Amino acid sequence: MDRVREAHAAGQAAIGSWVTIGNGVSAELMGRAGLDFVALDGQHGGIDWHNMIDTLRAVELGGTQTLVRVPWCTADHIMRTLDLGAGGVIVPMVSTAQQAAIAAQACRYPPDGNRSFGKVRSYYSPEGETIEPLCMVMIETAEAMDNLDAIAATPGVDGMFVGPVDLALSLGHGLCLQMSDAIFDACRKVVDAADRHGKLPGCAALGEDNARQLAGIGMTFIAFGADSGFVRTGAAATVAFAKELRGDD
Repeated sequence: MDRVREAHAAGQAAIGSWVTIGNGVSAELMGRAGLDFVALDGQHGGIDWHNMIDTLRAVELGGTQTLVRVPWCTADHIMRTLDLGAGGVIVPMVSTAQQAAIAAQACRYPPDGNRSFGKVRSYYSPEGETIEPLCMVMIETAEAMDNLDAIAATPGVDGMFVGPVDLALSLGHGLCLQMSDAIFDACRKVVDAADRHGKLPGCAALGEDNARQLAGIGMTFIAFGADSGFVRTGAAATVAFAKELRGDD
């Protein structure tokens, strides 16, 4: 079952989370949590070539769809990630149709792309069916906002995924860890462009309320939270309880 594509077809939001800890145990716990997808973070997280296969397999133990955010928009990163068994890629900093084409073509074998055949392992659905890799390109620059329709129209691109913090920086709003009205308006434009071209619109949510807002405007691919964040908040809650138990000021 391809939960991401099925949710989009039903007009619903697929909700997933990031794995940033480069460890199979953490990935396995995330894979068994019941999420629609889990994205391994090879750009900002601890996922690299040495642990990618183990973390992919660990997520798959829970029957969860796997994606990998690759470090950059280069064909070698994308092809190798798919050869190691990722169910799709999230490609950062895609600002032009030309860059979108690099990402899309690296995901597809000829005649639809230029992916070289050399699979180490394949991604299968829990039912044992091979799933066409998802190609999600990240919209996170002012230039990308100017080229939305051209990016969305690129053959082989499955969806556009907003990186709200980098987009805010690129648009001159500074470091914003809460979504401003301007970035929310940009998200609406991404949804509109995706709808015009039959693509998946997605975004990284900056909190539960923001996730609800994004789903409300038609985002059907929402990444919320990460294993490292869940560890931090869980530990902080335990520390707060310990202080309460002791009567600390």
